[in-house]
Amino acid sequence: MPTEIIRLRGYDGPNLYGPQTSVVLQVRSQKDRSKRIKNVLKDGAQSIGMIIGYLDVETEQQHEDYIITAHYVTPTPAIGVALARYVVDGLNAKEAGDEEWDPEEPLWDLKQRLRAETLPIQALQLFAEANTRHIPAFVRADGQLQIGYGVRGKQFDIDSFKERLSSGSFSADDIGLGPPPSARSAATVDVPWEQLGSIPIVAITGDRNRDQTARFIAGLLQSQGYGVALAENANFAATHEALGEPHAGLAVAGLALDDVIERGVAFERCAYSAIVDLPEKLPAGITSFEELTQLLGIPMLVTNGEGRVVLNADVPEIVALSEYAPCPVVYFTTKETNTIVGVHRAHGGEALFVRDQMVFATHGASEQPVARASLPDAELPGALASLALSWAMGFSWDQILAIMEN
Repeated sequence: MPTEIIRLRGYDGPNLYGPQTSVVLQVRSQKDRSKRIKNVLKDGAQSIGMIIGYLDVETEQQHEDYIITAHYVTPTPAIGVALARYVVDGLNAKEAGDEEWDPEEPLWDLKQRLRAETLPIQALQLFAEANTRHIPAFVRADGQLQIGYGVRGKQFDIDSFKERLSSGSFSADDIGLGPPPSARSAATVDVPWEQLGSIPIVAITGDRNRDQTARFIAGLLQSQGYGVALAENANFAATHEALGEPHAGLAVAGLALDDVIERGVAFERCAYSAIVDLPEKLPAGITSFEELTQLLGIPMLVTNGEGRVVLNADVPEIVALSEYAPCPVVYFTTKETNTIVGVHRAHGGEALFVRDQMVFATHGASEQPVARASLPDAELPGALASLALSWAMGFSWDQILAIMEN
């Protein structure tokens, strides 16, 4: 029986395995091939010049099979995925006695691909300095380098770097680093570092009510005069597009579940996050609702400590994530008798609940009626999530209800 790939993903942002870009390879085999997989991954990466780190390989025996999971950090996850496929192809070719399989040609192709996709040295240097200054950076869909987000962002033309490199117009100062964070000559790219940085991001995950919540939050922010970039059902590219909008002082993203599963999330930190609801069916490749909820909770894990996380207290799998929240949790529930909310309130926590078709905002033992709950049951979680997230963000009930009435 050949070694079978169960899961192979390249993550371009924070994911279940950690905050860095990385690759996970999971295979099933009748033999414990963990050492071979680890060695070939390291040798292959060295051969093509790909950087990998924190390589971890674990083995679990299931009946007569071995489940082997390899995870490694790399700045080039797409090529890391291709390298993982090469490793499995090589194992199977050797097992089958395929003498025509050439182990060198695929590595040569990967080496050329890596060289073609590697950014010019000055772009890499800008990335490195942005990282040193804790400023987010990414390559935009139009091929430009984006440093910082929204109104605190700036774009740089990567093609111009390539032209300068090919013409030989770079000087030693262009690629030299000085005292931290760095020092360069006046001939280098002029970067207004003091003006660059992140903007507050509101990240919302869930299913049918996710984008309803995102639209409400964006509308509330816009009503208060903020420049807002809204991305609904947002994949990686759409999220980056929103973060690159030059007018945006804040970004609101309803994150597409499939893309979170396959690539992680497209930002390093967010100011607020919410998990609104769960799909009725499991997506392909997801084995349980616990795993699904953990994926939806990735933005929660990267929420700033001074922010807030909003969770649906009517869904046990979502509630189970609360212990991992890096900041205070605000619950919402359609049931006044929800025991999770009761315990949360007893410890001084904040929550929204429904009593007699009225929404109450609670902080500890105090209660305040804030709105009527007149929506159908299917839409109520989205409305409660919108209210809870707005409240968690510090808006007054007058401001929030004014948007509800429009």
